[in-house]
Amino acid sequence: MSRIETREHALELLFQIGFRNDPISEQINLFRETNPDIIEDEAFFLDIVYGVINSRDELDEKFVPFLKRWKLERLPMTDRIILEIAVYEILTVEDIPTSVSINEAVKLAKKFGTESSSSYINGVLSNFVKSLKDIATRYNVA
Repeated sequence: MSRIETREHALELLFQIGFRNDPISEQINLFRETNPDIIEDEAFFLDIVYGVINSRDELDEKFVPFLKRWKLERLPMTDRIILEIAVYEILTVEDIPTSVSINEAVKLAKKFGTESSSSYINGVLSNFVKSLKDIATRYNVA
């Protein structure tokens, strides 16, 4: 299974978690039963799921400044989760280039979001990454 499929599964589970009150471990086990192919790249899947769940507030704080004319509460849930996954990857997964994380987020948005989700998510993530580069340049950090 490819990483894009793994991201899709992570998106689906994170979306499900937003609507259910069952313990997360139970939801993951149920998800595994209905999607046995995730075992192929389970470490990446669990990294994304737990990474987003455990740092959701911090991730949201990173991209909220770039939500032009939108508030986090008004953002479609799918778009929010896609942004959280991408920001998590950009900040913590060293073996995935930033451009790949953005491209994969745009693909997810085209598949699962609204008609305008992909261009909106691309803009938010591009501006977020630009801000990281600006900070690194300002402080001479490579």
